[in-house]
Amino acid sequence: MRKANILLVDDHLSNLMVLEEMLASLGQNLVRASSGEEALLRLLEQEFAVILLDVQMGNMDGFETAEFIKKRERTKAIPIIFITAIHFDEQHMYRGYASGAVDYLFKPIVPDVLKAKVTVFVDLYHKNHEIQEKRQQLEAANQELEQQLQQVQILNRKLEAVNLELESFSYSVSHDLRAPLRSIKGFSQALARAYAEALDNDGKDFLNRIIESCDQMGGLIEDLLQLSRVIRGTMTIQDVNLVELVEDVLDKLRKTNPERKVDVKIQSNLRARGDARLLRVVLDNLLSNAWKFTREKDSAIIEIGSEIQENRPVYYVSDNGAGFDMAYYPQLFQPFQRLHSEDEFEGNGVGLATVQRIIHRHGGEIWAVAEVGKGARFYFTLGESSL
Repeated sequence: MRKANILLVDDHLSNLMVLEEMLASLGQNLVRASSGEEALLRLLEQEFAVILLDVQMGNMDGFETAEFIKKRERTKAIPIIFITAIHFDEQHMYRGYASGAVDYLFKPIVPDVLKAKVTVFVDLYHKNHEIQEKRQQLEAANQELEQQLQQVQILNRKLEAVNLELESFSYSVSHDLRAPLRSIKGFSQALARAYAEALDNDGKDFLNRIIESCDQMGGLIEDLLQLSRVIRGTMTIQDVNLVELVEDVLDKLRKTNPERKVDVKIQSNLRARGDARLLRVVLDNLLSNAWKFTREKDSAIIEIGSEIQENRPVYYVSDNGAGFDMAYYPQLFQPFQRLHSEDEFEGNGVGLATVQRIIHRHGGEIWAVAEVGKGARFYFTLGESSL
């Protein structure tokens, strides 16, 4: 800790020496001034924690010196302790305090009393300096934080521009790919019909594989277009009846696979706040996955509901199907990542990536727990919009 300066003002050298001896144990810088004029000069040169000022001096007494000190903006806050050998009446005492004194000490001075009073002002000086240093550090930190914030804002604007360009590019590419893909599929089908008798089994198999690949590619392009629309589209937050959305999705799945027998359990009065169009995409993907991954089960079960966790509604879609190994969980929501081979279950790995982006756009989170052969449960929240 830096030492504080203490100004000792007296026109008698012996008095200055006595004060120095009394205050030496404080370990601070003791500065002498043999007159009021010299004290004012010292105050121009250095900063002081407290001034011990003798009242009776030659050309400029203690009262006058104190008045000059208090007139200066730089020095007016420095505490002054008057030291005198004369007993003053109330009028003199009033003048002393009016001149800026914070205390009076009468000779003979008790060393312990003097040290105690000076220590108070030295401690106050150190605390004020500590506060000033912390204020300066805080101001510097705030300036640095402001600069970093500006840099982040600039980077965010650049990132938004890049994302918008990338999304537009992805949409254009996906859209433009569909036309040649339709031509490939159409000509392959025409070739299979017109030249069926001229083709052997291998030729027919090759054509069928081309047509199947076109269908797979078409599905992938459609998923990419949906992902692009999810990222780009505006949201309309409103009360949503999730039961109705679930029933619509299940109706589509049942029509697609009328032979399937699935026990579906839907929690009654299941509602949320969010964008109905996007929430339907979420439920479509999660329920389609549950429907797909339970097809090998004799008694397939799918559950849709909500529960309260940490004072917020958490929605879930669960099944008792194939499940997955949690060791591969980090790649679950990554685009084009699959946890099952195409021989086991069809898909291109875009659906859950789309779901995650929708949930994030709602300010929520999505996660899952699963076990191989025992099914999976997907949880999601919708941020404050769901409250």
